[in-house]
Amino acid sequence: MEALRRKVTDDALERLRGEILRGEHQAGQDLPGERELALRLGVSRLTLRAGLARLESEGLVRPVHGSGTRVLDWRQTGGIELLGHLVTLGAEGTPGILASILELRRYLAVEAFGMVAERASAAELGALRAQVRRLAEAADKGQEYVREDLFLARMVARSTHNVAVSLVANTIVRMLEREPALAAVYVLDPKVTVAFYGRVLDLAEARRPERVRAFARRLLGRLDRVTLEALGVTEETLAPREAGL
Repeated sequence: MEALRRKVTDDALERLRGEILRGEHQAGQDLPGERELALRLGVSRLTLRAGLARLESEGLVRPVHGSGTRVLDWRQTGGIELLGHLVTLGAEGTPGILASILELRRYLAVEAFGMVAERASAAELGALRAQVRRLAEAADKGQEYVREDLFLARMVARSTHNVAVSLVANTIVRMLEREPALAAVYVLDPKVTVAFYGRVLDLAEARRPERVRAFARRLLGRLDRVTLEALGVTEETLAPREAGL
């Protein structure tokens, strides 16, 4: 019974969060009153209040004395924890969000690879090389390839010796682990990806950080464009993304 109650609560919260992130409740407006909202979501008012407290902690809403619950502009008040929910929305057909997350991943990866070339020890570079070999062996094994690629991403982040980079990378990796629909990001062309990692490590071992950054920026940009095209995302669909994602 407790598990069922928790699922009902989580489903209602996810529904309301999604409505806010999609702009169905505009920033600056008040949500419907508690009674109406609880009835629409199929939860008790007590459960609704607990859910609204969670949304407040995420920077999505704010209680206003004498008015109700005000919707905030999550682009200004939200934190990185919202990315996981935005990934889900992206997988459900919000192309601007997916493109934005790929862009973030690309920028982070470019700088992380450069930092690896500057800071990683010989032992760390050797461990990365071994992981790339494991990735190559899993190139035609679907989910195993995805798992090895995500593990490599965590290794790269740790090898930057930058805690902030590691924490952001961990957040992105967890999001992708939870969203099977985004596996296409990894399995479009495993051989090209493995060759890319090999070349990055060649340059890193030669301690050429700027060459690493330039190479990673160029190739990852190309791979992301191919990924978006494969998912049916065009420049035309991305044009309004800054205004409404």
